[in-house]
Amino acid sequence: MTHDWQLIGTLLGAAAAIIGVPLSAMVLYLKAIREDQRAFQTQMLQRASNIEADCDRMDRELDRVRARYTTRDDWMRESMVVRSQLARLTELMARLQAELESSRGLATQFVRATHAIIELADRLGRRLSESGSACGRADLTG
Repeated sequence: MTHDWQLIGTLLGAAAAIIGVPLSAMVLYLKAIREDQRAFQTQMLQRASNIEADCDRMDRELDRVRARYTTRDDWMRESMVVRSQLARLTELMARLQAELESSRGLATQFVRATHAIIELADRLGRRLSESGSACGRADLTG
């Protein structure tokens, strides 16, 4: 029995040398990979924070540019709108002036139309009164 333990111990010693060296090499290799991954992750986080800082700085610069030039663009846009409104107002004033100059003709036509309406109302009133009096005479004679 002791012989079996010695044989087992010898076999384990030999196997440990055969298995231990590659196993420890694999462990060291995996540890190096892990350290490289950590270094890479740290480097990527640093790059990401640098990019974020650059983006923030660019946003601030864009805001400054907008502050400088947006008001000018807005002013130009508003002045174009005002110019178009002034052109419309000028056209309207020209039309009003033309109508005021020809208002005597319009007033004459308005007076004529009013007289025609009054004359039609008089005629209608006469007809109604004539037909009403004819109906009343018919009732008296009938």
